[in-house]
Amino acid sequence: MKTDSAMKNICFILLVALFASCKHSQGDITISGTAPGVLYGNLVIKDLAGNTMTRADITSGKFDIKDYIQVPGYYKMQYSFKETKGTTREVEVYLEEGTYNITIDPKKVNDYPNITSPSQLQTQLTEYNAINDTMRHQARQKVLALNKQMKSIDSTDIKTGDQLETMGKLQSEELKNNQVDGFEVFKAFQSKYPDNAVAAHIMKSLDYQNDPVAYYNLFQEFSSAAKNSDDGKELENKLSALSKLAPGSPAPEIAGNTPDGKTVNLKALNKKLILLDFWRSSNGSSRDNHQQIITQLLQLSDKGFGVVSVSFDTDKDKWQAAIAKDQMNWPQLSDLKGDDSPNGETWGIKSIPAYYLIDGQEKIVARVAEFADVPTAVDDYFRKH
Repeated sequence: MKTDSAMKNICFILLVALFASCKHSQGDITISGTAPGVLYGNLVIKDLAGNTMTRADITSGKFDIKDYIQVPGYYKMQYSFKETKGTTREVEVYLEEGTYNITIDPKKVNDYPNITSPSQLQTQLTEYNAINDTMRHQARQKVLALNKQMKSIDSTDIKTGDQLETMGKLQSEELKNNQVDGFEVFKAFQSKYPDNAVAAHIMKSLDYQNDPVAYYNLFQEFSSAAKNSDDGKELENKLSALSKLAPGSPAPEIAGNTPDGKTVNLKALNKKLILLDFWRSSNGSSRDNHQQIITQLLQLSDKGFGVVSVSFDTDKDKWQAAIAKDQMNWPQLSDLKGDDSPNGETWGIKSIPAYYLIDGQEKIVARVAEFADVPTAVDDYFRKH
């Protein structure tokens, strides 16, 4: 009986040890990497909160990692080389059990690494970034060609009117190509890989606030896996709410009161067009733009133009001091909750300054991403109305 009992205990212990061993191996990850031409560098993998998970030195163009990833998911991979004078590049990766092969090209340090692995999500991330890099390179080549044309015109001592007009068009085209359109990159990826599962996660990092309707329409084409992911569910809620900010939609409520504790009724202002200026006293761009509002836009007040500023301040004294210094003699609102203000979510504001145009019936005319585009948007409205 003792022998049988002892044998049972030994078997039990072996089973527990085997189970624990198998459980641990489910998160084992091996990374074999190359960075041709790099004598020395380092690579660090962090979680999204910034905590270091694992690291490796890059020596003679190679690096290796063998570790255990407890939770499969998205991580940040940072790397820098002596050859690039310590410049750190950060990319997002999806890590789960398996073997990853990573090739980093130090001559194209801004490109996403070539990553192969058994992870479907990582494969899709690699494909998305490959499209982004290709479109970025194409835009860069266009900019170089435009620069060459402009230099040719600029070298002329006396320029004709046609040359000046051409130069203006080239400069405008150059500005457009200096930054890759995130929406166009994403649309190209979605078109090429319609059944991908990372779409919602990628879209969350894009500036969907500036055109929520277009992004929401694209969201409807996502695969079930992308829509039903945690990112997908969160994104759908946000896009659904933001789509209500499309032109022609009723303007949502603005939280906050004037410095003396009163509310502002937009309709009661009796204006044909109102600029909503979302700002903060500590934000220099906001403050600079107030001077442009005074010297340029308020000259249109006789046409029915008005301004309402909504602050994301938390300190009433600083808010009021900025109002006085900037000579903001128009309605001012704030709930003094700073970034916790419901105005951020209600109006889809990711950063400030931010601007909306509202008509006299409290309907949204337009969201204007850059203040430099506000005067043109205002002129267009009054020309059509």
